[in-house]
Amino acid sequence: MANYWLAFITGLTTGGISCFAVQGGLLTSALATEEEIKISKSLRARALVAFLISKLIAYTLLGFVLGFVGKGLIVTPKVQGWLQILIGVFMLLTAANLANLHPFFRHFVITPPKFIFKILRNQTRVKSFFTPIFLGALTIFIPCGVTQAMMLLAVSASNPAVSASILFAFILGTIPVFFVIGMAANELLKRKSLTILAALVVAILGIISINSGQVLRGSAHTIQNYWKVSFATERQGRLAPINSGVQEVTIDVLSRGYKTDVTTLKLGVPVKLTLVTNGVTSCARAFTIPDYNLFKLLPQTGTEVIEFTPEKTGLLIFTCSMGMYSGSFNVIE
Repeated sequence: MANYWLAFITGLTTGGISCFAVQGGLLTSALATEEEIKISKSLRARALVAFLISKLIAYTLLGFVLGFVGKGLIVTPKVQGWLQILIGVFMLLTAANLANLHPFFRHFVITPPKFIFKILRNQTRVKSFFTPIFLGALTIFIPCGVTQAMMLLAVSASNPAVSASILFAFILGTIPVFFVIGMAANELLKRKSLTILAALVVAILGIISINSGQVLRGSAHTIQNYWKVSFATERQGRLAPINSGVQEVTIDVLSRGYKTDVTTLKLGVPVKLTLVTNGVTSCARAFTIPDYNLFKLLPQTGTEVIEFTPEKTGLLIFTCSMGMYSGSFNVIE
């Protein structure tokens, strides 16, 4: 459910604005034929609704396809981390292009084949109710950077139903923005403020995505670790107690992260890691230790145990499956 809410909120906020910056031309084409200029606002609204419903159905079907693609892939935490970094870099490039920082960044815009553009030009001349339906479906060929991030998330889900639900939730979130802007598209598209705002928000999301990727890779170079080193906000934790040759550690899993008073482990000594949940509803339930490819989906309330042996000194990262919540142990000799 965390992925669905994340997708919906992303669509409702940044996704709607950034996607309109890319797909606004299609929407305007669907509404601005010679006959539609003269029709009533109610018929214009109906054409707009047809465009949006068609888009919603098209992306949901695309989600099913992406789910089948992902089902054949084995996505480890580190692979997912690199995927998140790739998404973040692409989003930064998209933001630079939206802000029109330099013509160079236009090379990173993904465009459909030329024959698609020919189809679009021809279809906008068709004076029929099905024009907005057709154009709405064809938006899958012109995804914005945020949409592509959601598509990659759908692939990583490796489940057709879940993948379809992620894209459904995301596109559903974009609908209010598209509807409001679409009703006054001709005026709003003339303003640069929307484009600048979209570029700023996409850039911030890109940085967050890269940082989440670093967390999933188990890297020490994350915003969280830099903050700890710079401001020393945490007290020095204690060494894990050893009973019968096993280090025993308990982590309280909360909806907003992880809590433990143990921060130091001994190299080469087996660890019994007990994870305790109590009404947890966030992605913190998907617990992983990237360096050892360990993953455990925790119950909302209950106790799970993970056993492993630290194999190298240094920082050992543990995190949720999305890189949103994390913590670490310091492994010493």
